[in-house]
Order: sequence, then structure tokens, then C-alpha cells
Amino acid sequence: MDNRFIRLFLSAALLTLGITGIAHGEEGSILEDPPVIDPNVVRLGLKEADIDDENFEVGAFIGFMSVEHFGTHEVYGVRGAWHVNEDLFFEANYGMASVGKTPAEYAAGDFNLFTDEDRDFIYYNLSLGFNVLPGEVFMTSDWAFNSSIYVLAGGGTVDFLGEQEFALNLGMGLRVVVTDSFAMHLTFQDIMTDKLKQLSDGSDGSAHNMQYTASLTYFF
Repeated sequence: MDNRFIRLFLSAALLTLGITGIAHGEEGSILEDPPVIDPNVVRLGLKEADIDDENFEVGAFIGFMSVEHFGTHEVYGVRGAWHVNEDLFFEANYGMASVGKTPAEYAAGDFNLFTDEDRDFIYYNLSLGFNVLPGEVFMTSDWAFNSSIYVLAGGGTVDFLGEQEFALNLGMGLRVVVTDSFAMHLTFQDIMTDKLKQLSDGSDGSAHNMQYTASLTYFF
């Protein structure tokens, strides 16, 4: 009876020691394992974009103008804009194109209806612009530039054939911001006159003088 009691006591003591050893072993392994998330985060230095936030834009343009009854000729000039906000802006243009002879003058040989000075098509206008489609232009898979498609409407003065006349202008363009301060434009405008059409061919109606230009502008 005593031997049986001693064996039961020793068995219980050994079982207790084994369970305690396993618990201590598991606790040690938990403490020794590294944490899943390392709290020591290395912060990287950030460089803020140096974007010019000025609202004025000036530049020069060159392109071609199709003057009704006088053919297509080179046009050049200057432009300036004031950006009221991200959507609206005012734009002023001054341009000049020197035209050739009318078909009637070519048919008449040496006969000239106008002097060389009168053949300078000079205009200046003020337009209200609206950015309708802001977005990005992707040059390659690695290069993208901010851009905007805009529309223009306004009025001004045309000096042509010895006369000055009020002219309406409608147009649209694409602006691509190349750097923080420079932008490129591709612009189309229709400069419409009435009196100059009568001077050129004697008919009534509006003369549509189409202009296609490319320009480089600077923000300041």
C-alpha cells in the first residue's frame, strides 16, 4: 500500500515538473522571436515641388494665317494672359501677316489694287478664355506634362487694306506646361471681319481669316 502511494506521488511530481518546463520553454521562445512589425521606421526626406504660382503669362507666337482672297501667309506676334483662376483667363494678342495679291490682281498681270503697305494684315484683340479639359499629355511612357484644352472668344481691331475695322474672334487651343515657368501653346483662331470682305471682292458677308499658331510663354 505504501509503495503504491509513493509511486503515485512520484508520477504526479514528474508530470508537474514537465508541464512547468514546457511553459517556460514556450515563454522563452515568444520573447526571443522578433516582432512582426518593426516600430523603428526610417523617414525619407521629401522635396516639395517648386511650382510657379504666378497668374501672368507672356510670350511670342508664329504660324500661318489664311486671309480670305489673299492666300495663306506667315503670321507672328506677341500674346499676354492674366489667369483669374484655374478656369478663367483674359488673353491679349497682337499679330501681323503680310499678304500677296488677290486672284483678280494675278489675272490682271501688273495691275495692283493695293500698295505693299496696305497688304500688312495687323490685328490686336482681347479675349476671354475658359479651360474646358484640364489633364495631362504623355510624351513617352516616362514623361507626362500638365495640359489644358481651352476656348477663346473676344473682339478687337484689324488694320488692313488702308482701313481699320472691328473684328470678332473665336478660337481654341492646347496649353502644355513644360516646366515650372514655361508653357507651349497650339492655337487656332478665326478673325472675322465684314467691311474688309467688301474691299477685297465687293461682296457682302463676313470674311473668315483663319490663324494657326504655336507659341512659347513664360509665367511671372
